[in-house]
Amino acid sequence: MADLNVRTETEPVVEDDYTMAEVLLWVLGILMIPLVPILMVAFLTPFSGM
Repeated sequence: MADLNVRTETEPVVEDDYTMAEVLLWVLGILMIPLVPILMVAFLTPFSGM
């Protein structure tokens, strides 16, 4: 009884593939999450007072 308005000729959803540039940007962005604070501490910590 619930199948009254179901379309039987539905087209499959085709998604675009990602380019290698997009994948590399995503990997770089994910790697920068932990690297940014580490690099900030490494480069912005004053060493002259030690």
